[in-house]
Amino acid sequence: MQQRQPPRSSHVSAAMLKVLLLYLDAEKGAVAADAWLRTIRTVRADIEDETHPIPRSTLHAGLRSFVDATSRSAVMASARYFLAKSCCGFWSRVMRGAGTPCDAYAKLDGMHGEYGRTMRWEILEAHDGVWRGKVHLRHDPEVEKDGLLSLSRASMISAVPALFGYELAHVVVKASLASTDEPGEVVQELESRWPRPSALRGVAGAALAGCGVAALGDAIAHPMLSRALAFVAVGAIGGATGGAIAHRESLRRVHSGGQAMRVRVLERNLALQESRSRVATGQVVGSIVAGEYRIMKPMGAGASGVIYEARRVRDDLPVAIKLLRAAAAHESVASDRLRREAEALGLAWHPNVVEVIDHGHLPDGTAYLVMELLAGESLATRLQQRRTLTAKELLPIARDVCDALAAVHAAGVIHRDIKPANIFMERIIDDRGSTSERVKIVDFGIARIEWDETRITTVGSPVGTPGYMSPEQETGIEVDARSDIYSFGAALYECLVGEPPPPTPSGLWLVASENASVAGSRDTQIRSALRDAPHDWRVIIERALMPNPDDRYPDARAFAKALRDLDARAQVALR
Repeated sequence: MQQRQPPRSSHVSAAMLKVLLLYLDAEKGAVAADAWLRTIRTVRADIEDETHPIPRSTLHAGLRSFVDATSRSAVMASARYFLAKSCCGFWSRVMRGAGTPCDAYAKLDGMHGEYGRTMRWEILEAHDGVWRGKVHLRHDPEVEKDGLLSLSRASMISAVPALFGYELAHVVVKASLASTDEPGEVVQELESRWPRPSALRGVAGAALAGCGVAALGDAIAHPMLSRALAFVAVGAIGGATGGAIAHRESLRRVHSGGQAMRVRVLERNLALQESRSRVATGQVVGSIVAGEYRIMKPMGAGASGVIYEARRVRDDLPVAIKLLRAAAAHESVASDRLRREAEALGLAWHPNVVEVIDHGHLPDGTAYLVMELLAGESLATRLQQRRTLTAKELLPIARDVCDALAAVHAAGVIHRDIKPANIFMERIIDDRGSTSERVKIVDFGIARIEWDETRITTVGSPVGTPGYMSPEQETGIEVDARSDIYSFGAALYECLVGEPPPPTPSGLWLVASENASVAGSRDTQIRSALRDAPHDWRVIIERALMPNPDDRYPDARAFAKALRDLDARAQVALR
C-alpha cells in the first residue's frame, strides 16, 4: 500500500517578490510592472502584505521573468526597495530587540516563520562591518541551478545594515555545495560587508592637534619659524576639529537613520495588523491564503471552521480549504483536530480517501487544511432524498468504503466518525461527457493515530456521532479498528432500513451475560428492521453490529471479503 505524507510547504515572504514589483514600477513604469505580474499569474493585491507567504516556485518564476525584462544585476539593485515604506513590514521580526546589523543577521532563520523550514541560516562570522554565514536549502535543488534565488537572497541580506542607518552591504555569494550531513540538502555561503564611520579620522585629527601644539611651542622658542609653524598649527588643529565633527556627524546620521527606520517598520506593521483584522472578520473571498490559494466562495461552515472553494494560483487547480474560525484559531483542541486530520489523510492515502494537498498555519496562527475539491453529494444527502438504497446500489459503495478503511487502518489510523455524512459520492465526468461515481471517505477531524496519540478528550468523554458510535466508543475508552467496523455497519443498516440502528446500552458489550434480555430485544429489533433485506446482507450487517468487538469482523479486509463473496454468489445466481 502506498502511503504519503502531506507535502512540506516551500514558501518565502511576499516581500521577496514585492521588491521586484517596486523596482519595475520605478524603472519601467506601471504598465510594464503589471505585464510582469500577469506572466506569473499574480495581481498586486496578492503581495500587498509583504509578510504573507508565497510559494518559492512563484518567486523563481517571477525572478526569471524579471531578469528577462531587466538584467541579473537589477535583482541586486532592487535591494533598496526592501526599505520602502510599503515593504518594510517584512523586517519586523529581525528588528525586534536588535541593536546592530549583526543582531539582525542572527535572526535570519526566523524571517519566513514556519515557511522557512526548508531554509536554515548558520552564522560563521559576525563583527563590525562583516557578516559571513551559510544557508542550508532543503527544497528542490533544480530551482537553485540558475542562481536567481541566490541573487534574491543576497539582495535581501544586503539591505540589513541599511535598517540601522548604514549603507547597503556588498554581498558575495560563494559556490553551492551538496551537504554531507543531509542527503538532498544544498549549502551556500554568503559574505556581507558594509562601511562604518571610521574613528581613524578622529585619531588622525588628534595626532595633528598634537603636532599643532608642538609646533606652537617651537614657534615660541624660535621666532624665526613662528610664521610657518603658526600656519601648520592652525591647519592641524582645524583638521582635528573637522575630523572629530565629521565623525560625530556620521554617527549621528547612522543613529538617526536607524531610528527613522524603526519608526517606519513599526508604522507599517500596525497598518498590516489593521488590514489583517479586517480580513479576519470575514472579508476573505478574493484574498490569497497561505500565499498560494485564492478564496473563491464559501462551501459550508461548522462550529469551529469554514470550508471554502479556492484555486491554487500557480496552476488554477480547484481545491477545498478548511480554515478555523478566528475564535478557534488559537484554541488548542480545534487546532489539534485540524492537524490530526492532515496527518491522518497524509498517512492513509487511498483512491477512496479524500486527498490532502497542503496544511499549516497562517502568519496570524490560523490553522488551515487544503484538500482536493469534490463534486457530488454525501451519502447522507442521498438518503435524505431517497430514504433507502437497494442492495444492488449499496454493494459497490460498501466495497469501496471497506477497501478505504483497510488502507486507513493499515496506516495506523482509526477514523472514529464513519457515518453517511462522511461518505462522499464524488461525481466524475470524463472527456466524452460520461458520468460515473467514486466513493470518498472524508472528515478525519477526530481520527486516532495509533503511534502518535495526542488526546483530544479525556477517558469517559466519547468523541463521535451518537447513533453510529460503537458501544465501547460511547463509553469513552480506547477503541481500535473494530469500532469503525461497527460504525460502517450502522451506516449500511441505515442505507437499507432508512434510519440508524437501535442504540446499544453502555457496558452491554462488557457484561452481555447479565444483559441477555436487553441484548435479545435489540437483536430482535435489528432482525425485524432488516427483514426485507436479502439474507446475506442481514448476516453481514448483524455481525458488524455485534455489541462485543470480538464478535465482529476482525478487520476491514475480512469485512470486504464478506462483501465480495456476497457479490460472487449474486453473480452466480444471475447465470
